[in-house]
Amino acid sequence: MRVLTLEGTHYEMGFQHGTLIAPARPLLLRRIHARLQKLPPHPLTDVWYSEVVVLLEREAPGFLQYAQGQAAGLGVDRDLLLRFSLASYLEDRAKCPVATVAEGCTAWAARPDWTQTGQPILAKNRDQSLNLLGLQCVVRTRPAGAHPYLGLTTLGWPGLASSGINAAGLAVADTHVRSTDLGPGVPRWWLMMRILERCATVGEALDYLASVPRLGNGNVVLADARGDIAVFEEGHANFAIRTPEEGQGYLVATNHFVTEPLRGQCRLEDLGRKGDTMARKARMEAALAEARGVVSPSWARAMMSSVDGIGAICWEDREKKVGTISTVILSPARRTMWVRHGRLWHGEFQRFVLS
Repeated sequence: MRVLTLEGTHYEMGFQHGTLIAPARPLLLRRIHARLQKLPPHPLTDVWYSEVVVLLEREAPGFLQYAQGQAAGLGVDRDLLLRFSLASYLEDRAKCPVATVAEGCTAWAARPDWTQTGQPILAKNRDQSLNLLGLQCVVRTRPAGAHPYLGLTTLGWPGLASSGINAAGLAVADTHVRSTDLGPGVPRWWLMMRILERCATVGEALDYLASVPRLGNGNVVLADARGDIAVFEEGHANFAIRTPEEGQGYLVATNHFVTEPLRGQCRLEDLGRKGDTMARKARMEAALAEARGVVSPSWARAMMSSVDGIGAICWEDREKKVGTISTVILSPARRTMWVRHGRLWHGEFQRFVLS
């Protein structure tokens, strides 16, 4: 797994990112163009894209500075990287009948009272195009005047594309939701990066998420070193916060919303291979319900490798070239991240500690 060490301002970190991955530029450009070519044609695509950029200029200039630095380091146009990262949003706005790329995930968090070690855990399987396998990387980041953090992301992607953990002991991961509650907002991959830079607790992160404009197409899963966990259901006009019910020390998020009024905004009929989002959530919840006092990093590694039966947590569709491309397990109390890069159960977990 490639590891990038970044520090400084957002532009400086972006430039370092772009410069460090310059040898992968030909592969990255092939993957970017292949992804953008799969976007369904729509007369309003450029309008939707421009709306987001205008909003970012006002609400998240650091995001654009990061992207500009990446583009300069790579020697490409900034808008190419932005369109690449916004592809799923533009695809959802176009309301294409079936997603061309199954950008889904399974993520969950467990409180200390549910784990073997008495420490919280957050885990995620990232389901994406298999074309992105060669572009996964770990970032070890020291932003100017902010919390250092570790993260799993994609080469050339502005922001944090998957998950991460900061020096304050706050962990975050996301999942994609095909929603109709969409509009110009700050992408989750920048929201997660800003959460790690600015926040120390789940409560602080939830306050931040509720205060900013959002694209509206995902879940954000949170856990902190104190043991608090939550899921933020991210609509554009609406949002909801999920916390554990009484007697339940865990939360699971896949590729749909479960709260009102967001539940009715999901386009479940259009999910294609992600249509098992209900089954994956139910399977993960059932496993966690039976594992009180047993959940641990090793338990998580085994569960996230489950490939059999209905609602398999780890899956692959070779015909469509989509499936699980990475697994991450985060320990907020230990400031530790375990990452497996590869298809299904292939590959060993690498351990990264935030010192």
